[in-house]
Amino acid sequence: MKKLLVTLLLGALIAGGAWAYFHYIHRASPQDAYLTTVSAAMLGDTDTFVQGFTPASRPVLAALMQISRSQDPRSNLNHPYYYLVTEQIEEVGEPQSGADGQTEVWLTLKRAGDRATGTAYSLRMVELDEGWRIDALTFTGKKRVENRVR
Repeated sequence: MKKLLVTLLLGALIAGGAWAYFHYIHRASPQDAYLTTVSAAMLGDTDTFVQGFTPASRPVLAALMQISRSQDPRSNLNHPYYYLVTEQIEEVGEPQSGADGQTEVWLTLKRAGDRATGTAYSLRMVELDEGWRIDALTFTGKKRVENRVR
């Protein structure tokens, strides 16, 4: 009986320690946070998908999702999933301080199946208290160009 109690106590301590580590200490990278959001979209978990965005962009995204509810995401180029759901990350920029003072990272993405050059686009992710989130308000569907000389 004592062995069983000690085993249960050790198991509870290990599980509690793992939970505390992943809940309070571990910070997911921007790539992991993005892929979590993409996975939620692919599995049809709308709530987790919307939680992957900044609080300011969630109402806009929720409205787009309501408007696009009757449309198939695979065949409609205006559906939010079309641009925001891809697992092909081409490049991850360096974290830097953005214009609004938040730490930001720009991901360069490409939709699966796009073979043409120049079809990559950039997506801004912002680090908040709850982790990295996608900023849909800065999304243009184009590749970000920095310091371009004309």
